[in-house]
Amino acid sequence: MKQTSIHEMLRRIRPLALHHQAAYLSGHIASEKGGNKHRTSVRIRELESALADVQMRRLRKENRAA
Repeated sequence: MKQTSIHEMLRRIRPLALHHQAAYLSGHIASEKGGNKHRTSVRIRELESALADVQMRRLRKENRAA
């Protein structure tokens, strides 16, 4: 089974609310790691970078609302 590219995953989750995007990416990171905290790859680092971007967008949105 071929893995979906990071770009395609991000395009698909774009319409979701930010907290759903964060949950989706967190789930994928956990499944990529396979329960092993020390396992890492380029794909995992890309997913973690995308998650950090989503979390930053959530913080900016909350700050604007406050």
